[in-house]
Amino acid sequence: MALNKKSLLNRVLVGIVIFIIMIGMILLNIFLPNYAQDAGTWRGFVSGRAINSFLIGALILLSVIEMRRALGTERIPNCFSWLLWLYGIGLMPAYVLFGFVGILFFSLIVFITSVITALVRNRADSLIYIAFMLVYPGLFMATLLYLNRSANTHLELTLDSATNKMYPYLEADIWYYINDVFGQLKIHPFSRQSYLLPLNAIALSFVFAVSTFTDMFAYFVGGLFGKHKLCPHISPNKTVEGAIGGIFGGALGSFLVYVIFDLTHFFGYGAQFGLTFEGLGLSTFNTVFTYVIIGLLGSVVTQIGDLLASMVKRYCGIKDYSRLLGEHGGIIDRFDGIMLNSVFVSFVFMFIL
Repeated sequence: MALNKKSLLNRVLVGIVIFIIMIGMILLNIFLPNYAQDAGTWRGFVSGRAINSFLIGALILLSVIEMRRALGTERIPNCFSWLLWLYGIGLMPAYVLFGFVGILFFSLIVFITSVITALVRNRADSLIYIAFMLVYPGLFMATLLYLNRSANTHLELTLDSATNKMYPYLEADIWYYINDVFGQLKIHPFSRQSYLLPLNAIALSFVFAVSTFTDMFAYFVGGLFGKHKLCPHISPNKTVEGAIGGIFGGALGSFLVYVIFDLTHFFGYGAQFGLTFEGLGLSTFNTVFTYVIIGLLGSVVTQIGDLLASMVKRYCGIKDYSRLLGEHGGIIDRFDGIMLNSVFVSFVFMFIL
């Protein structure tokens, strides 16, 4: 695969803008938090995670629109369009109010409504495509909300500050007040799926750093040294050499996250945002193990996500999901690996940490 200079320049410029936005999201979670002691002040209504949740919600909506466009009206008639718009718009509020369980039930409601529509319009064939869209990109992209920790629970501010080491870092922004109302009505699930405590910054860093460095190294190594095709029937330009370079890049991305958050404490908050945070209670071995797992397997998952997006595009007969990002294509084209890696990192934070 030869490197086209004009294409490379456009790709780099757009990539820089996207990278700056990603860094901005991480910095918002670090420098614009709302800790428990801020409750009742003006800071209690604004936080980095709240701003990021709206941004992620917009990305989810755009990705749903792109996938609906890719599948076309022949596979999904216009009679289903309002449901897909509702789904794209409703995922973020569903998570904010009810956590990830809310997203799952909201998705089920949308699908059941789709089934009723299919029965009325005699379009049972469309259900398989709608079900696919609810998972990809819907649920996949929604895991970014979980890692961003865009929902809170009443339980957080009632924890004993004398015994819980994480209490000083528990946020109390506008989502808390919303959820407090639902908590008093006893319809809000108090579960770990709703929050990540002070770990949202490093969670997003894992996703963005590993995926970005994977894509970058795979692109350059594949372009310069690629000879052996990886999956020519899906993506002719991808090579084995590029995939290996991508894994090295993912490991490097994870290592940089370790250096910034755990080794140097770059942001000056001790180990608050790193995996060595005492409130998390991880041993040195478990910390290193987590970084290695996310770096190596996260890179593999990122590249699988890229191939999945390419396979869907080939099936739909399109080159890009849209031209919103120029040489990068659309939101799904740029977030194909990120969204699958986000699922993987969410799994790590949910079941391993």
